[in-house]
Amino acid sequence: MRGNYAVFGLGSFGKTLAIELSKGNNNVVVVDIDEQKVRECREYVAEAIVADVSNEEVIRELNVKEYDAVILGMSSHFEALVLAVTLLKQEGVKKIYAKASTAIQGKILSRIGVDELIQPELDVAERLSQRLTMDNIQDMFKFKDYAIAEVGVPEEMQNKTLRELDIRNRYHITVLLIKKVNGPDEDIWSPDVVLEAEDVLTVFGSRRAIESVFKQD
Repeated sequence: MRGNYAVFGLGSFGKTLAIELSKGNNNVVVVDIDEQKVRECREYVAEAIVADVSNEEVIRELNVKEYDAVILGMSSHFEALVLAVTLLKQEGVKKIYAKASTAIQGKILSRIGVDELIQPELDVAERLSQRLTMDNIQDMFKFKDYAIAEVGVPEEMQNKTLRELDIRNRYHITVLLIKKVNGPDEDIWSPDVVLEAEDVLTVFGSRRAIESVFKQD
């Protein structure tokens, strides 16, 4: 057996990749929320699972650290893709490959920690990145109704932990990364990380929610 891989998302790309990896004498586990797609792959791979990989409990139960790499073929469900990447990083996955349908998706995925991008539609993608001039929001990339943004820490959030703020549940915004001034990027999945005045957060959520919470007059 050559390698141990997980493929999340069984569209035409994910299904083909999983089958070809299996043919190459690799151990392959596939996961998709669509039972029919999982059923169609079952005979070709070591294990086929019906599950939602944007769910934290699912990622934890999959023991993703055991795989040499996880390949995400879910570019048509971008919110789920971003959450899956974030949860995989939280669980300490060795390597993440992800399919991006557009250049902007690729830029976002690179920023949140994908190791290698697969961009079959890059040549026809429109580059949509836009720099905003609003105070406290340093950079934002939009995707439909959602956005990933680099933001400053509002005064009311300073000197508080992520556990205290509960940003995801209160505002439906996911903190993907914390950049400390004169320091390395911090692992934001420790709920006891304290936010300081000069920190820069990379967040994901609806554009409206991000602007409402982080824009300062």
